[in-house]
Amino acid sequence: MKKYILVLFAAMFVGACQAQQQDKVQNLKTFAKAYGYVKYFHPSDEASEIDWNSFAAFGANEILKCNSTTEVIATLNNLFKPIAPSVVFSNTKQQYDISAITPSNTKVYKPAYWQHKGVSKDMNYQDGVYSSVRVNRFNEIDETGVFGNLALAIDPEQYKGKEIKYTGWVKLKEDSKGTGHLWLRVDKTDKTLGFFENMDNNPIKSNEWKQYEIVGKVDEAASGLYLGAFIKGKGGLFLDDVHLYYKENNEWIEIPIKNSDFEANSIGVKNEETSWTGSSKGYSYTVSNTESKEGKNCAVITYEGKGNKVKGKALFDSFPKFGELIEKEIGVGIFCQIPLNLYGNNENTYPKSKTLSSLQKHVKNASESLDYTSIYLGNVINTYNVFQHFYPYFNEVDVDWNKVLETALERSLNDKNDSDYLITLQKFTAPLRDGHIHVSGPKMDYYVPPIKWEWIEGKLVITQVNEEGLGIQIGDIVTKVNNQLSEDYFKEINSRISAGTEGWLNYRAQSTSLFGEKDEELIIEVNSKNIVLNKDKKYDYRDNDIAIQENTYKLLDGNIYYLNLDKIEMDTINALLPQLEQSKGIICDLRGYPNGNHDFISHLLKKKDTSTAWMRIPKIIYPDHEKIIGYEKDGWEIQPKKPYLGDKKVVFIIDGRSISYAESFMSFIEGYKLATIVGQPTAGTNGNINPFTLLRNFNISWTGMKVVKHDGSQHHGIGILPDIYVNKSIDGLKSGKDEFLEKALEVVLE
Repeated sequence: MKKYILVLFAAMFVGACQAQQQDKVQNLKTFAKAYGYVKYFHPSDEASEIDWNSFAAFGANEILKCNSTTEVIATLNNLFKPIAPSVVFSNTKQQYDISAITPSNTKVYKPAYWQHKGVSKDMNYQDGVYSSVRVNRFNEIDETGVFGNLALAIDPEQYKGKEIKYTGWVKLKEDSKGTGHLWLRVDKTDKTLGFFENMDNNPIKSNEWKQYEIVGKVDEAASGLYLGAFIKGKGGLFLDDVHLYYKENNEWIEIPIKNSDFEANSIGVKNEETSWTGSSKGYSYTVSNTESKEGKNCAVITYEGKGNKVKGKALFDSFPKFGELIEKEIGVGIFCQIPLNLYGNNENTYPKSKTLSSLQKHVKNASESLDYTSIYLGNVINTYNVFQHFYPYFNEVDVDWNKVLETALERSLNDKNDSDYLITLQKFTAPLRDGHIHVSGPKMDYYVPPIKWEWIEGKLVITQVNEEGLGIQIGDIVTKVNNQLSEDYFKEINSRISAGTEGWLNYRAQSTSLFGEKDEELIIEVNSKNIVLNKDKKYDYRDNDIAIQENTYKLLDGNIYYLNLDKIEMDTINALLPQLEQSKGIICDLRGYPNGNHDFISHLLKKKDTSTAWMRIPKIIYPDHEKIIGYEKDGWEIQPKKPYLGDKKVVFIIDGRSISYAESFMSFIEGYKLATIVGQPTAGTNGNINPFTLLRNFNISWTGMKVVKHDGSQHHGIGILPDIYVNKSIDGLKSGKDEFLEKALEVVLE
C-alpha cells in the first residue's frame, strides 16, 4: 500500500511539473507574439531605440516569473509600455481609445509606419536587396563597413607556382558579436583571382588564443599577394605572431614579414615601422600591450560604429492607415491592441514614453547577469518572429510553425549548454525546408574521421578512405554507426538539417554525420566487424568535393567538350568559344556552384530573355503574412551573344548539390529548354540569403525572397528536374565510373 502511494505521489508530482512547464511555454508563446508585433510593426520612436536581442531574453526571464493570466498581462504591459506607450494588453476584447494616440493639433504631425521589402531590421546586411523603413521617422543607419580589415601586401614574384602557408594567432574580445577571419588572396595579371580564402565557412569565434592557417598556391600569372585578418560585425579581434611560408623541396621556408609580431607602436597606416594597413568605415586599428600572444604587443581591430540618422522614405505606395490596429488573442484570454500608424513630429512619435530610460537600464543590467536559459529562450523568440512575419515559403512548406515554436521553447528550458542549444536551433529551423538555413554557434570547431560516405542504392557506402590500414575499402557498406543501425543514426542527423529536396539533405548529411569533437571515436560496423575511427582531422569545407571532375575543361573523344562549371572561369570559356562552336557537342557539369560563368547562357539563347519576374521580394506592412501588398519582381534579362551554341547537342549534369546561384543558372536551361538535363533534382532553394545574429553569437542564415520557375510555377522544395534521371551505383563507385558523365556522353552521341 505504501509503495502504491509513493508511486501515485510520484506520478502526480511528474504530472504537476509537466503542467507547470506547459504553462510556462504558453506564456512564452504569448510574449513571443507581442514581441514580433511591436518590434516589426509598431512605429514608435522608443521601440526603435531598444536592443531587441537583449530585450527578448530580458522579457523571457520576466515572463517565466508569471503564475497566472493576470500576472502575464501585467508583465506584458510593464515590458512594452516603455517602448510602445499606446499598446494595450487586456483579458477582454474592448474598444480601442483612438484619442490616446491623437494629438490635439495633428497638422504639425506626419504619419509614421513600417514598410518592409523582405526585412532588414536587425539583419546582418543593411545595404542589400532587403529593406525595413520606418517612414517619416529618423532611422539610425549604421554605415559601418561589413568588416574591419587589416591587410599586408607581398611581392609574389619569387613565389609564383609555389604552395604557400599563412599562419596567425587570433582571438576575439569577450563581448564580440561578430566573427574573426584570416584571409589570403592571390591576384592575377588578368585581374581575376588566382586564390582566395577567408575562412567564411569556418570563422573564428573563440575568445582564447588559437593558431589558424591557410594553405594555397601562388598562380604563375600572379600580380599580387595579400594577407591579413578581419572581423565581421561588432566586437574586437586580436592578431599576433603572423608567419608566411613557401614550400621548396617539400620544406616550408619562411617569407620575411615586416612587423609580423606587431611590436611597432602603430598599425593601420603604412609607415617606416609597419606595412600593415587598415580599411573600412567604423573600425579602428590599434596596438595592445596587455593581450599579446608573443612579445609585448598584438594588433587589435575594433568595431567603433559609424552611425547616421536618415529620414525614412516610403518603399512603395501602400501603408497602414491611421487607426488600423493589430487586434488579436495572443494567448488564452489575453488580447493585444497595437497601433500600426502613429503621428510624429520633429521631436517624437505620439504619445511619448516617460519610462524608456528606466527599462533600458533594466535590460542592460539584466543582459550582463541573465542565465543561459533566458538567453536561449530569447533567441528562440527572436528567431520565431523573423520567419513568422517574413519567411516567403510557408505556402510551399507544410509546417505548423506555432507548434514548432512550442517544441523549441520546451527544449530551451532544458538545454544545459551551447552544444545542446545549437541542436535546438537546428531542429527548430529544419522543418522550414530551406536549404539556405545554416545555424552556427560559438566555438564551433568540427573534426572528422579519415573517411567519407554516401547513401547509394539505399545503403550507406564508403566513398573515400584517407588513411591506410583501417581495414575499409571504397564501396564497403556501413551497417551500423555507434551501435545504431545506419538508418537510425541518420534520422537524428537529418532532423537537424533544413533542406528543400532529398538531394540537398543527403549532401549536407553525409558530412554533418561525421562531425565531432577532437579525438572523438566513431564506431562503424563493416562486414560484420566493428572498426573504431578517430575524429582527428579538422573539418575543412573545401574537402567536401563540390565537383566530381578535377578538370576545368577537357576535349573528349568525338570532338565533345566537357566544361566543369564549378571551376572554369568565364574568361576561359570566352577563349574556348571558337572550339566550342566547331564541336559536336558540349557537356556542362553543374554538380556544384558556378564560378561566375553564367554569361555562358548568352551563347545558348536564340532570343532575348523575357523572364523578368522570377525573383520576388515580398512587400509587407501587416504581420503574420496577412494581406501581403505584392512583390518587387526582378530577373537577369540576359541578351543573346555570338557565337550561338544552341544549335548543337548540349547536356547539363546536375544533382542535389546544385543550389541557389546554380539553380538560377539552371532555371534558364530548364525554362527556355536550352539543353538536355541529366542527373538528379537540384536543392530546391534559391534567393539571396538574409543572415542574422543572436545572443551568444549564434548565427542563422535563411532565404528572404521568393524565387519561382520562369513560367511562374513553384521552385522551392522542387528544384530543377532532369530530363533523364541518373542514379549512382555501388558497382560504379567501385570501378571508378562517373555514371552521370557517361549518361551525358550517351545523349550527345545519340
